[in-house]
Formats: sequence, C-alpha cells, structure tokens
Amino acid sequence: MTRRPLWSLIARRLGWSMLVIWFVLSATFLMTVALPADPAKTMLGPRATPEALARVTEHYCFDESIVVQYGCWARNLAHGDLGESYRTRRPVSELLADRVWPTLQLAFAGVALAVLGGLALGTWAAYRRRKWPDRAVTGATLLLQSAPPFVVGAVLLYVVAYQWNLLPLGGYGDGVLGRIAHLILPATTLALGGLAYYARIARDELTSVLAQDYVRTARSKGLTERDVLLRHALRPALPPLVTLAGMDLGVLAGGAVVIESVFAWPGLGRELLQAILDVDLPVIVGVVLVTAIAVAVVNLLVDLLQLWLDPRLRD
Repeated sequence: MTRRPLWSLIARRLGWSMLVIWFVLSATFLMTVALPADPAKTMLGPRATPEALARVTEHYCFDESIVVQYGCWARNLAHGDLGESYRTRRPVSELLADRVWPTLQLAFAGVALAVLGGLALGTWAAYRRRKWPDRAVTGATLLLQSAPPFVVGAVLLYVVAYQWNLLPLGGYGDGVLGRIAHLILPATTLALGGLAYYARIARDELTSVLAQDYVRTARSKGLTERDVLLRHALRPALPPLVTLAGMDLGVLAGGAVVIESVFAWPGLGRELLQAILDVDLPVIVGVVLVTAIAVAVVNLLVDLLQLWLDPRLRD
C-alpha cells in the first residue's frame, strides 16, 4: 500500500478543522439572530438615545436581511469585534483576552498532572498486573472517579489551605511564585478526576500491548519485563491517552466552570457562569467561539502527534 505524503494528511486535517470552526461560527450567529429581542436595545440598555441605537444598528446591520447581517457579523468577527458585554459594558474581545490566559494556565497544568500521574499509575499497574499494586490502582481510580470536583476542591481548600495554611485559599496571585502557589490547588483538583481515567486507560492499553507477538519476541531475547514495558510497549499504548488529553485540553480551554468558581480563579469558566446568570449573551457567545476554536486547534495538533507516534496511520 502506498503511503500518502505527510503534507497531504496535514492539509486534509487542517481543512476539516477550518470547516468545523466555520460551522460553529455560523451556528453561533444563527443563535444570536433567533432571539426575539431588539439586539441594539439589549446591547445599549433601556436609556439609549435614538442616535446611539441608529449607530449600533447600522454598524451591526441589524436592519438588513439575515444574509447581509451574516456578512457584517463575519466582518466584525474578523476584526475581533464580538460586541459589548451587557453587564460590564466592556468589549467582549477585551474581556475574553483577560480571561483566556488564566484558563490556559489552569487547563495545561491540570491536564499535564493528570496525564503524568495517570500514566505512572497505569504503567505500575500493568507492570505488576494481577498483583496487589494492580488492585490498589484499580480501587483508587474508582474512588477518584466517584468524587465530584466541587467536593474534592472544597476538601482541599479546607484541609490544605485553611487548616494547614500551606497554600492560598483562592484567587490568582501576583508574581511567578504567587501565581504557582495559587495554581496548585485548582490544578490538583482538576487533575485528580482525569488521573483516574488516564490510569485505567494506560493500564488497559499496556496490558493489551504486552500480549502482542512482538512483545513476546522481545521477551524471548532475554529482555527484562521492565525493559519490555518501557522500550517496546509504552509508545504503542500512548495514542489513546493523547486523544483523551487533547479532548480534555480543548474543552478546558473554554473554562473549567466548577473549579474556577470554587477557587475564585479569574478564567473563562467563572466568567461564563456569571454571564449565564446575567443572561449576558455576547459573553456566552464569545466563550462558545473560544471553546470551539480551541477544540479544533487541539484536535489538529493531536492528529499530527498521533501520526508521529503511529506511522501506520499515514497509510
């Protein structure tokens, strides 16, 4: 079978990613125009002057057909104009820019801790399969999966931050060290739930790979079980973990609502929760767009990483 060029696979996946982003953008636009309220009055408030209403209506083409409105919306979006928040009267693009970086810090830290911890536990369980470490990891992962994040976060806040006074109770912190200190508890809370899934998947995948013929051949050459596991079985077991990590990272890039609310972390999730409570539609739409773009971009990167991990996918 002829192997397709790598650039062709990249172009194909990039095209699908752009198509997904366009579909989400269009669905978001239709959601905004489907509302029965006057968007100009909703944006400016009940005390807006007729002149101000006329300027906003002309700028966003609210008095035109839906096709013309879509063109104006796409033009404004290309210039970074997502409208203004009904609650704060700030431009939504400016508001999201302030919230994206804290959310990305929390998402990357939480997913990294979950992947590394889950991979370590899963590898240990596979290495000692059908023995007490394997049973201990299975029991621990079931316990972690059954614990709601807001309960875990509240317990960590009370014990670690309040009782032991080892870490801050919440907030964002100032400076590098302050930021890290404030990040530890929310990132750990976020990681514990995902760690259980990663550990179980890593254990199952490694157990399956260790039963393959090429692994038996490696054993017959005199390699130790540890060398077989790390040198021959680990890399083929990584693609499912990479896929799951990419999905988690893409979704969390749109905000971890529960974790950010519990720890007063100033990210997109906390902003989205407040926007939902206040029916702040422009902010809700902005967060949806950020999440959609993040999911598409991360999935593209995951596909490329899987092509590197498993060259057979290029066939």
